[in-house]
Amino acid sequence: MITRLNKIQSGFALIEVLIASAILSMVLLSVYSGISTGLDFIANSRNYTKAIIISKSLMNEFRKDNMRGVDIKNKPVPDLEGFTYDRITERYENPLFGPLSIKRTEITVKWDYRGRPNNISLSILHRRNL
Repeated sequence: MITRLNKIQSGFALIEVLIASAILSMVLLSVYSGISTGLDFIANSRNYTKAIIISKSLMNEFRKDNMRGVDIKNKPVPDLEGFTYDRITERYENPLFGPLSIKRTEITVKWDYRGRPNNISLSILHRRNL
């Protein structure tokens, strides 16, 4: 009788170990997933920071040139591989008052990160005589 109880108890111990290892593997997998997602977010945050600096710099150059210049499409950013920008100036239309004698210039900096397109835009409203 005693040997039969020991065999049953050892069988339960094996099942308990299997269940515990399955739970532990699920917990470790979720922790690993969270860490890898966080590291990916941190790496792409560098690109967002670069894009913000690029857009502000390009907007300052546009303002320095008295807010004049032609529209630009997909121009590479000097000294930064993988970044391009657009600069588009158009007449600003207010939702309540309609078209006004104000221009809206938008600079959009674009880049790819791990095959996914990203962009950030900066715009300014200005009065310009054409």
